[in-house]
Amino acid sequence: MDRASNAGRWSWVTSEQALSISLGLQGPCVIARLTGDFDFGSAAEVRDRVTKALDLTQPPMLVIDMQAVSVCDSSGLSVLVYLHKAVTASGGRLLLSGLNGRCKHLFAITALDKFFDIRSTAELAIAELNEVGDQPPFTD
Repeated sequence: MDRASNAGRWSWVTSEQALSISLGLQGPCVIARLTGDFDFGSAAEVRDRVTKALDLTQPPMLVIDMQAVSVCDSSGLSVLVYLHKAVTASGGRLLLSGLNGRCKHLFAITALDKFFDIRSTAELAIAELNEVGDQPPFTD
């Protein structure tokens, strides 16, 4: 929230942009592009929709593009941690991309920038996971 003063009065300016989720598949990668506020009101839907989409690839390869996320709160962070654990438990990888100023700051102060693999753009993340998906499985 930002405070704004108008002739000695204080008002609170909040962001209330509904979240939209765009899901797609590119090679072995599920791409989830989030737009708007990733908060308590949208966290459960993101968790449910992305979790269902993970069944499309094995092992799950997931890119979550947050370039157009305006707000992320603790509920959004909790969903990201949940998805990371689900993906890695299945032998897959999750990459975040496009963290903007506010989200980048949030990840830095919570030290989640050390927990997650973060790329500057979705294209870089997708290319990296496509390379991993193209490698043959290890055999003895």
